[in-house]
Amino acid sequence: LLRAATTHPAMLRYLDNQASAGPHSLVVQRLARRREAGDTQAARLTGLNENLGRELLELHTLGAAHASGAHGPWGGYSQADVTALAALLTGWRGLSEAPNRPPFEPNWHEPGDKVVLNRRYSEGPQALDAVLIDLARHPSTARHIATKLARHFIADEPPPALVSRLAKAFADSDGDLPAVYVALIDSPEAWAPQASKLKTPEEFVVSTARLLRVAGRPTAPALLRQVDAGIGL
Repeated sequence: LLRAATTHPAMLRYLDNQASAGPHSLVVQRLARRREAGDTQAARLTGLNENLGRELLELHTLGAAHASGAHGPWGGYSQADVTALAALLTGWRGLSEAPNRPPFEPNWHEPGDKVVLNRRYSEGPQALDAVLIDLARHPSTARHIATKLARHFIADEPPPALVSRLAKAFADSDGDLPAVYVALIDSPEAWAPQASKLKTPEEFVVSTARLLRVAGRPTAPALLRQVDAGIGL
């Protein structure tokens, strides 16, 4: 799931990784030589773009670097880790318009090893799977995912004991999300009689429409009218 999200063409384009080039990559060196030779039409690449690397650490795996939890400080990464991960991600452009064009373009990739969270990864496309596995198995990732699930389904400020149990289920199952869902459903906090989590208006309307089996994809006003009629408002 993490790899699919990271390498999806929409993600790569949305976070500008298709324009991220290693400062010492072949494409940057080639364009520099063309400009030195007087080619004023040669494009200029701005170099590394850290958007995808930063979001991968902060949102998809470890969590915000300043947060804390039972497993110790969340994140635990520095700006140097963000930069190294951005360099590792160069070459993953996702613009496969040609039938045989691979998603990874080595000419855009920054050569040399990269060190992320004190682990060394060699250059090339294989480094992506290695770093994603390490990030997925990091204790901060377990707690970050557990907190997000508990916050969405249980309470905006979820009980620390619940978060710890969900994080343990994540770690014990090697990141198997269905196992975490089972732990969430089995938790006593999920069945507490007092209401601690309210749906947003959009979630309320959509879930009610599903419950009433509203067919098709009507406009918002029509959907609201059907929901109102179905629940007797």
